[in-house]
Amino acid sequence: MSILGEAMKIPVDNFLGMLLYAVIFIIAAVVILGLILWIIPFKLPYALKSLIMFIGVAIVLFIWWNTIASPVLHL
Repeated sequence: MSILGEAMKIPVDNFLGMLLYAVIFIIAAVVILGLILWIIPFKLPYALKSLIMFIGVAIVLFIWWNTIASPVLHL
């Protein structure tokens, strides 16, 4: 377990840490977007469905930016 703890330290500077974070965020993105797709009613217009999916993708990217990219880039 200590190997995983060391690999998950931010900034991520090794392949195992990047792989673990990628798997975690792919699972989170699938869960969030899957819930959004499950909630959207079929009778809504296509443009509104696309807007809702865009908002879901933006939320996932925002979470990714605040957790991974921003601490590594030191902005």
